[in-house]
Amino acid sequence: NGNGNGNGNGNGNGSHESLLDDDETNIDPTLLGYRHENHRRYKIQSTEDFAMASSLVKNIRNVAGLQPTNHRYLVVVNPFSGKKKGRETYENVVKKMLDESGIQHDVLITKRAGHAVERMMEQDEDASTADNTGIRERDIAEYDGIVALGGDGILAEVLQGLQTRSDYDEVVRKLKFGIVGCGTSNGLAASVLYAAKEKYSVLESTFMIVKGRSSKCDLSHYETENESYGAFLTYSWAMIADIDIESETIRFMGMLRNDLWAVWRVINLRSYKGKFSFLPASVDDGINSGDYTKDNFPAIGDDVPSNWLTIEGDFILFWASQVTHASSATIQSPDSKLNDGIFNIMVIREPCSRFQVAKILLGLENGSHTKNAKAEFFPCVAFRMDPVSSGSFNDIDGEVVEFGRIQGRVQPSVLNLFS
Repeated sequence: NGNGNGNGNGNGNGSHESLLDDDETNIDPTLLGYRHENHRRYKIQSTEDFAMASSLVKNIRNVAGLQPTNHRYLVVVNPFSGKKKGRETYENVVKKMLDESGIQHDVLITKRAGHAVERMMEQDEDASTADNTGIRERDIAEYDGIVALGGDGILAEVLQGLQTRSDYDEVVRKLKFGIVGCGTSNGLAASVLYAAKEKYSVLESTFMIVKGRSSKCDLSHYETENESYGAFLTYSWAMIADIDIESETIRFMGMLRNDLWAVWRVINLRSYKGKFSFLPASVDDGINSGDYTKDNFPAIGDDVPSNWLTIEGDFILFWASQVTHASSATIQSPDSKLNDGIFNIMVIREPCSRFQVAKILLGLENGSHTKNAKAEFFPCVAFRMDPVSSGSFNDIDGEVVEFGRIQGRVQPSVLNLFS
């Protein structure tokens, strides 16, 4: 059988001709609807020569814009994330599209927290699979890409495991990474699709992965007094961290828990004293480079360099972003780019009324909060937060880390991300 992927033409149907400009080349993506699956299967007459059938399949994939590939990906599925539809999404969407695009892949269905971390570690050449079949698992270095199905946490586990490898730099340069949002928040999946001017859905994410094109994505490095952490989304302290962490008590409510706790936090408005220092971003690309940032990044116990700026005061909200979306429904930093080498830090300081805080939070749904004068933004390549008041949390990518002084710097253009 020759398999053609019917959604490979970019929109899944032929109903958008009226959206084309006169030269029929420029389409406003915001006017298009969602893609729809359209799988076709053709039978061919019995023959010993499959050259013409192979040529047909090759040309269908070429017209669909799929890159010729003999690559193999590892698909990592978290079946427990979000509404627990990771396995279903793999079987019904991702597997079909990978197969029809001619992409070979293996799949790992995670069974416990940390399973993906273990799988990313270097493999003993004599190691066998977990089910004792005696068949050796491929080492991650043998793959060309990793596709994560789940929330942002599953990709965090993948990166955590890779960082234990002696060949980390080499492997990360080789691999392409993709994420299909099946979790609760799905901030990175939403940010990738937003950057590509795509609608948000698992089909759109998978479509970008099978296309095979990639671009660079920044990571970040954080330090506290006793620990260090890697990240790729956000750091928060004060209101956003309070909402994120305290609402865990009603996690069963899904994304609604954040909205409900936000209302509670506005009614019982808190502010925290803190000292915020940062190395400003620059129009000079050299200033935003990883080497420059690392050279101007102090040890955790040292004073900040003289070229850093410092703000002290009462903070209601402090939110450092590397991506546009903290979740599929929250566009907190619409000006962020996946590879701009910059933290975009949003701050609300006292005095600010409950009404203004509520207005800013409501604006997170469409980005209109950026026009509110009480929402300040500080683009920088490194920062330090010294909490003076206790009671809040250091929250990196949705996880609580060691409290107290924390500092972070951007690691520019580390990952190759399907986009």
